[in-house]
Amino acid sequence: MRAVALTAGAAVAAVLLAGCGAGTGDGGAKSPRSKGGSASASPAEETRLSRATVWRNIRVVVAAGGFDGVDDGGTPARCRVIATVRTDGEPKAAAVSKVVADLKGRGWEQVFRKPEDGGVTWFLTRANWGMYVFLSAPSAENPGAPLFTLSAMRLDCSSVTTTPSP
Repeated sequence: MRAVALTAGAAVAAVLLAGCGAGTGDGGAKSPRSKGGSASASPAEETRLSRATVWRNIRVVVAAGGFDGVDDGGTPARCRVIATVRTDGEPKAAAVSKVVADLKGRGWEQVFRKPEDGGVTWFLTRANWGMYVFLSAPSAENPGAPLFTLSAMRLDCSSVTTTPSP
């Protein structure tokens, strides 16, 4: 349940960070490019990434961290990626840090890193995407909860709408 709450919080924060794309007329906000950005990336790639590219980034960095792979942790959506990393027990902090470092090496910019409740949360951005990396501590209340999750959301996506409750 904690993963669901964290994912919901990630979605809200990503929308707030994106400023809802209001008033730009170009489909949304663009993240600033770091001085150490990828020289081989085309300008079009730096302003927009596809969902498939985000999934590819996740799979590559998770494998490089020594993990067995990822499972789709949510329902398929064109503006959202939720990846639950397969782990044998509690993931090693060094392996998770390698995943985050490899994301940075692929052009993702770290916005923040926050220790919380025995775990750590990172938020990174690249082009039109924001990504949370969650490392959670094992919980007696929810022993089956995933311990390592990546949750990404397209910041310029207009398919997320809210409707009032009846």
